[in-house]
Amino acid sequence: MAVIIDIGQAGDIHPRNKQDVGQRLSQWALNQTYGREDLVASGPIYKSHRVDGNSIRLSFDHVGEGLIVGVKQGLDATKEAADGKLARFAVAGADKKWHWADARIDGDEVVVSSPQVAEPVAVRYAYSMNPEGANLYNRDGLPASPFRTDDW
Repeated sequence: MAVIIDIGQAGDIHPRNKQDVGQRLSQWALNQTYGREDLVASGPIYKSHRVDGNSIRLSFDHVGEGLIVGVKQGLDATKEAADGKLARFAVAGADKKWHWADARIDGDEVVVSSPQVAEPVAVRYAYSMNPEGANLYNRDGLPASPFRTDDW
């Protein structure tokens, strides 16, 4: 699997940037099939979560050298965003009503909360047909895969 939410076009299922697609697929194959442990297989993939007061802490596989707020432009390498503000996270309480959330990186985890949700139970990230602005990456420049923690 290669996550390409950061290099495609909203109205076209075939991304023009084939170089990054090929690079991401080859990293997965080299790491997972050929045992190249010096390469990170992919961007962060949701592993687990836990409620921590009025926030939810998210853990990921494939963190590599750490998490960043990234910016990807064309064929250029992913860069760390100057403002460091994560986007496209939503949180819901037991009422199952979603609210855009504040999210921040804390070590190898992401902490998500919203003033509108006092007791959060679920998180979604980049959960839309075209998640423009999704910007969670690992330091290897690979984007996080969209996910949801709920099953509603």
